Amino acid sequence: MNFFRQTKPDDATRKSASASGAGSLGPPLHGITEIPLRTAFASGTGIHEVHSALRELAILLHHKRLYHHTHPKNQESLDHAYNHLQQLAQNMNGLEIRVERDAIVVPKLSEAPVPDPKGELRHLAIDFQLAGIQTLVILRQFHVGELDTLAELLRASLLKSDESSKNQRGAWWTAKLLEFGVEGIQVNAQTDRRVDTVLASLIAALVAFGGSTPNENADAPILAPTSDSLSAVLRLIARLTPPLESARGLSPEEAARSIHAALAEANRETVHLLLSAISQHAPKEAEAPQPYLVRLSEEAIFEFLNSEFSGGTLGPQDIRKQLRSFGEVLVSSGGYTGPHSSQHLSSLAQVWADEKHREKLLDRFWMALPPREKSQTLRGPDVWCVPVPAIRAALSQLADAGADAPRREARNILLNYTRRLEMPDAQVRRSVAVGLSELSAVVESLWPNQLPEELSRCALKTLEQETAPDTAAMLSAFLEMFGRVAVTRGDFAGLENILTGLERVPREPRYEHMHALAQRLIAQDRWHLLVEAALANRALDPTLPRLLVRDPERLLDRLTTLLSEPRAAELLPAMARLLRTIGVPVLNLLETRLYEARKQRVSAAIKLLAAADPERLLRGLPRALASWEWNLQDLAVSELSRPANATSARSAALVFSTLLTEANALVVPMMIDHIGLAQETSAIPELMQIASGAHEQWKDQFVRIKAIEALARMRVSEAVDLLLQLSQKRDGLVYAEPSGLRTVASDALALMENRPAAAQVRAAYEYAPQAGGNFNVPRRYSRVPLESPLRAQIEGGQPAMARVKTISLGGAYLESVKKLNVGDTIRLEVRSGLRKIHFTAVVRNSGPDGNGVEIVHMQGDDRDKLRKLVQRGLKA
Repeated sequence: MNFFRQTKPDDATRKSASASGAGSLGPPLHGITEIPLRTAFASGTGIHEVHSALRELAILLHHKRLYHHTHPKNQESLDHAYNHLQQLAQNMNGLEIRVERDAIVVPKLSEAPVPDPKGELRHLAIDFQLAGIQTLVILRQFHVGELDTLAELLRASLLKSDESSKNQRGAWWTAKLLEFGVEGIQVNAQTDRRVDTVLASLIAALVAFGGSTPNENADAPILAPTSDSLSAVLRLIARLTPPLESARGLSPEEAARSIHAALAEANRETVHLLLSAISQHAPKEAEAPQPYLVRLSEEAIFEFLNSEFSGGTLGPQDIRKQLRSFGEVLVSSGGYTGPHSSQHLSSLAQVWADEKHREKLLDRFWMALPPREKSQTLRGPDVWCVPVPAIRAALSQLADAGADAPRREARNILLNYTRRLEMPDAQVRRSVAVGLSELSAVVESLWPNQLPEELSRCALKTLEQETAPDTAAMLSAFLEMFGRVAVTRGDFAGLENILTGLERVPREPRYEHMHALAQRLIAQDRWHLLVEAALANRALDPTLPRLLVRDPERLLDRLTTLLSEPRAAELLPAMARLLRTIGVPVLNLLETRLYEARKQRVSAAIKLLAAADPERLLRGLPRALASWEWNLQDLAVSELSRPANATSARSAALVFSTLLTEANALVVPMMIDHIGLAQETSAIPELMQIASGAHEQWKDQFVRIKAIEALARMRVSEAVDLLLQLSQKRDGLVYAEPSGLRTVASDALALMENRPAAAQVRAAYEYAPQAGGNFNVPRRYSRVPLESPLRAQIEGGQPAMARVKTISLGGAYLESVKKLNVGDTIRLEVRSGLRKIHFTAVVRNSGPDGNGVEIVHMQGDDRDKLRKLVQRGLKA
């Protein structure tokens, strides 16, 4: 701590101070000069250039000590240093360097030390201090020989640094530079500068009052600072503040008398120490007294804290306490007694009474600490004492280094910081919890792929045991950030670990905040991300089903919403995969939705069960079918009839055969078709009844036609007599049955008896499925592509024209400007020449250029017209 060195100003200095009101004590008072020159370095390159030039100068001095003066290394480093310094001196119109607190300040750039992340300039500053160099000025006209001379003199001065006092070394530099004719480089040169008149009076008073202490010894060693001596200096600074504030506008003589009155009760040794501090930290140009005294008190405290911390006397935990203690000294000595006090409040006391100001100083201390000492603290158990801004700066600097080793160091520091949550001190836990919340962005940058489990484990363990509400809230915020990052990065195992830790605690009021946090971690937006990840076109992460099963009701609601989107068909297979993986909890809930009143939920339940577990849909069908609207019945029957559900085709046919009387008339034809295709013989008696027209409920001609086709597909031999009767029975001169039904009966007999016309009938009725075909309903009839599309009209609320490109006995493929959605019911009129064929159809699929429709009802004569059209197309 250099300002505690007892120095004795010489007579010339004392006379100058008395005459002008300002003293040049020890090192000269350097201020901020030539402000416009800073604009040349405003982009930030100036700092970099200064650092590079000083680094080259440090290398030159290092080589001077290591190698002979004729060694090539010396010449090479001399050339490098000269080139950098010359360019800098030209750009800045001269380079001025000041040494402060083992750091280097370039006033033309900033009053803050030149950034030194690797500690390279710190050794140069120490060498300058040992050699007695406090300021170094390199003029624009200096040459390489003068730089070489400076390096040689500096090496010689370091070898003799213990032989003389600071003043003697200053005189030595002046004499040596004059001896060797060095004019472009100045050491410890005094500069003319403007000093506030009140501050000049203060300096003169200090020189007069404490400059001639009897016990002074110019060659006395540097004294070790003590807390008491510094407190005395701070009390003196605080007592001097009110006189200096009131001295504005007074004459120099009156200001001096006011200051001397404040010094009357001061110890002369304390005054001398304050004078030494001013010599180390001189006023800046035109700096006002109040800001200067604040800055002087800060620098004095920082000198002490750095010295004590480096020597091991102060530990990391003591820095805040010591800083607070010194602040209280300044506040109490400055007359501050509280916010409602009527006593005069000095500006210095006001500043130091502000808790925010003390926190800023604490941050500044740790920011300015040398990297090695700071790193040692960050890796140790006292890392919690370091303010969050200092930790963030250190971690960011390591992360930005780009190499693996610094990033590993940063991760280790952060993990070490997190482990302090396990300490028994509640204040420590609170400090770390606050820090983790503020370091969230740094945490994300240090682990770009997957966050370590140790972070969440420590936070969970502490949160479970924490009784302080504010600390628990901070930990909850950190864990919530952790969960958000895990979801967005796809680290679902990390999210599951957090949720498991939160859910394992008992359902008690004291743990309510943990259960609430578990709900927030899978809030609406994150829940959507989890569902989207589970439905992505890739292998299903085994963690996702375990996460989603926590709230099956919300999962089904989300799937229901997705099924209403245009991409529903693409997502349905992934939904089925997810539901099958989760299993019973969600499938049971899905089955109960079959009986709800909300149509959208029932429709989604039908689709999802048909894709994931059709047996459950079949199991619920008898109970639910009668309560559904016909389009829900149609959806269930069509989904169960899909080729994808071929394994349950026989079961579906058996269930259908028992529900024919409960189904809607538009759904029964498709159910009968499926019974025939599945060869469900148990339905033969009922089909015989329907075909004959003797069924109590189903006497509709189209339903009877479907029953006849089903009997033919199953080759039911006992139905031959019935079919003969239907095709040939007369009622007088006319046939008893309509022509359309008779034609179907004749075709069925041809198939069953293998008549000559059987080949033509088989071509229309027996469709050979194509490999890879995926239709909502298996094709039961052969399609007939039409060379010339038929005109058609879609009837209903908004009539529209359409074209029929392909047609069969079971449906058609349409092109229309009217948008049709899967599941829509339409009434269609197809024109073939002079013939008009009317039928009701349901849209089964949608393609890029049209829609496939299935016929669900038509009259017998229309059916006969359609049959003839199909047969004509097959012959062609």
